[in-house]
Amino acid sequence: MLKGIDVSRHQGEIDWSKVKAAGVQFAIIRAGYGKYAYQEDPCFTDNIEGAYNAGIPVGVYWYSYADTAAEARQEAEVCLTVIKPYKDMITLPVFFDQEYEPAILAAGNSIRTQCCVAFIRAIEAAGYKAGLYGSQDWLDNKIDDSQIPETATVWVAQYGDKCTYKGRYTIWQYTSSRKVNGISGNVDMNEAADDLVLSTVDGWNYIGGKWYWYENRKPVTNAWRRIAGESGVKYWYYLGKGGVMATGWIQVGDEVFYCNPEAAYGVPEGACIITDSRGNVVREQAN
Repeated sequence: MLKGIDVSRHQGEIDWSKVKAAGVQFAIIRAGYGKYAYQEDPCFTDNIEGAYNAGIPVGVYWYSYADTAAEARQEAEVCLTVIKPYKDMITLPVFFDQEYEPAILAAGNSIRTQCCVAFIRAIEAAGYKAGLYGSQDWLDNKIDDSQIPETATVWVAQYGDKCTYKGRYTIWQYTSSRKVNGISGNVDMNEAADDLVLSTVDGWNYIGGKWYWYENRKPVTNAWRRIAGESGVKYWYYLGKGGVMATGWIQVGDEVFYCNPEAAYGVPEGACIITDSRGNVVREQAN
């Protein structure tokens, strides 16, 4: 599982290099709220640039006041305007944050669900991965979660030792009172499935200290790929559970392979090494 935080102006100035060193593997940053551009979070730019420059994969969230689908689409358009300069930095979803605002509560389950779908569709149409944030109670009782697009990433909040939400979800926010070096005061803490990390570009991506190979903006998992390096020479790599590039000795089915643990003598890290019956290196597996 991956360890992550979500932040807004309430956390104040953040030392993102310290946050990275503390073991945080992803961050979801509030871009703003409502339907007007002036409602951009005042710390958004500093936070997204700081997290990105520290090597932390980032997503964003937009806090909603929409009580109609039309307003949700308007919020999505404002959100897209705010985050557009940082599109290349955003490799995690853009989340619709729907909570217990009076007008939203008065709207009813059907309208609330329509708001979620409208925002998600607008974000996806702009080329981003979209998601939905809500409490366990909200997802179970305040919307029809069966209508949420399968393409959307679900982020559920339920504080305690376990998440009891029965629907599908990728991220669990389990506390609002964790301490993390580099942040003054408390911060929300989350855990997420390893496949949360999504890329806006295909190819190699270095995330959380590990290498992943992406195709169609998703990590290749449990599969071999023959990939050319900068020299043009192709090597075989194995992408294992969660898409992590394998190194060292690995077993795939009934066969055992050795993948270079670090780049040396012109052979890239992760390149599959052919060995003899005693495990002695014969040559790298290239073209």
